[in-house]
Amino acid sequence: MASEDEYRAKTHEALDKLWAQIDELKKEANEAPADARERFDKAIDTLKKRQTETKSKLDQAADATGDAWKKAAKQVEDAVDDLSETFSTLADEIDASARSAGAAAMAGQQAFLAEWKTQREERKKLLDTA
Repeated sequence: MASEDEYRAKTHEALDKLWAQIDELKKEANEAPADARERFDKAIDTLKKRQTETKSKLDQAADATGDAWKKAAKQVEDAVDDLSETFSTLADEIDASARSAGAAAMAGQQAFLAEWKTQREERKKLLDTA
């Protein structure tokens, strides 16, 4: 029984850490462009829901014994593996979106600066005649 309790404690701890990581991912998603942000928010909400459901399955496994407990623990392991893969995929999408938005912003800023410099002489003439 002690090993089952230790397993549950370690798994709860890991799931709590995952929750914290999801919160960090949410902060990054808030920096994404508006059109992507809504999709990311929904995906993060789904991820949190699945994390909560997995934690609930873990708690329900506490009532099982013997092979039933091991089977329930295996289902929890599979669920956490799936959560991890989904989290990783979503994190990659958010990162790519942020890089894309950053690159677009940088390109826009460079175009503006080039245009500003190009028109500098014309603005100077206007100031001189004012």
